[in-house]
Amino acid sequence: MVLNFLTAHSIAQTTPLAAEQIADRLFDQIPHPPSLLLVYFTQAHDVAVLRQTLKKRFPESRLIGCSSCCGILTQAGHHAEQGWSLAVAAFYDDKGAYGVAGQAGETLDARQLLRRAIADGGRPGELPQLILLHTSPGLEEVMLAGIEAEFGTTVPVVGGSAADDDVRGQWQLCWDEGDSPQGCVLAVLYPDCQLAFQFHSGYVPTERHGIITALDGREVLTIDHEPAARVYARWVEREEPWQTGPILRETTLSPLARQVGLLDDLPYYKLSHPEAVTPREGLRLFTETRVGERLQLMYSSQEGLLQRSLNAVRIEPEYGMAGTLQPFGALVIFCAGCRLALGDELKDVVSQFRNQLGEIPFVTPFTFGEQGRLPHGELAHGNLMVSSVIFLDS
Repeated sequence: MVLNFLTAHSIAQTTPLAAEQIADRLFDQIPHPPSLLLVYFTQAHDVAVLRQTLKKRFPESRLIGCSSCCGILTQAGHHAEQGWSLAVAAFYDDKGAYGVAGQAGETLDARQLLRRAIADGGRPGELPQLILLHTSPGLEEVMLAGIEAEFGTTVPVVGGSAADDDVRGQWQLCWDEGDSPQGCVLAVLYPDCQLAFQFHSGYVPTERHGIITALDGREVLTIDHEPAARVYARWVEREEPWQTGPILRETTLSPLARQVGLLDDLPYYKLSHPEAVTPREGLRLFTETRVGERLQLMYSSQEGLLQRSLNAVRIEPEYGMAGTLQPFGALVIFCAGCRLALGDELKDVVSQFRNQLGEIPFVTPFTFGEQGRLPHGELAHGNLMVSSVIFLDS
């Protein structure tokens, strides 16, 4: 039986060469087609060429891919060279089953995609052990609502929104038969191993909060009937008013959040990253919100982000680590905003992940939104979070 999780990376500055290097490096490790390829790449790559080259080398393997912000992380380090980066995780599982489905465009049918992926995996009528979800920014909530309508709270979801290097819409998705800048791709997994999941943020609440009183899509117009950008500037003690335009990097350590529930009498939150100040002095977020919701200012530091991000690769005792189960691979989806805030400290993420997981392969794309299940089973799309699955076997 083959059960393994391997990664390969390339910083070659042409897409065909990078894809061929990845294929060669995987075949050098296991001369056997993977069951599933998880493909992460920066915007410099031609996604159609990437997909076609990998499918030519691995025609029997399922493929799901998503663009990443400013590089990709694996157990070997952070990979990026003048904007070029490609990293692939290959999952080998002779006894498991895997299905992938993708759809281009702005109008998505989540139930149809799920059913297509399940049929592709050859497991009709059987609940998957995991749904891996990648969408373009703006389509996350509709997909999560469709998954919840189909499966309720029974199936774990790990996900990340496609990203580019500077929030200019250069993100891409790919799957076996296609690729697109807008749309969704998902994989259903029926692996012959155990899975451990985490969905965490690295932030703590402050005492500053207010009610959304006017909204237009993802643009919060007013908080407590005052222009939202003006309120936010006051909360973060900014001396000058925000100028109209992108503020993603400046707001990473002080995002907004909505309380979702309580766990052991402590509140837990869903985070929203302010992405831009609009001409109306509104705040455009990377998540949807509703009029009447309370927004709370959150806070973190580089050290805090780093330490709390380690929760995403913690394996709880109930997952069987006291017995015979051991991790052999991991997918850790990490917020692009947190990655930019960490700067040079990013190298410490690799060493601390290694310390937590052991010397196992992992792959970490940097995304513009993260999806997972919150402590009481709620499916959520949040920002500045880490969503992960760890593969365990005896």
